[in-house]
Amino acid sequence: MIQSPELQMKIAHWRDKQSRGEMSPEDWIEAMTALREHRTGAQAASAASKARKAPVNTSALKDSLRTLKKI
Repeated sequence: MIQSPELQMKIAHWRDKQSRGEMSPEDWIEAMTALREHRTGAQAASAASKARKAPVNTSALKDSLRTLKKI
């Protein structure tokens, strides 16, 4: 999933604060919470995408391999 512009701005802000050594424990909590929420959304989208895909027909693959072997 593509990160929202708001989250990208927050990440840039946190990186800037970290580079200056100004991250407070509250900032770290906010950063980890926001990133975990985004990751949870990405996992849900990935699971939904995988669920939509049809299962692989292994017997058809085996038949294709047998056909190729005969050639």
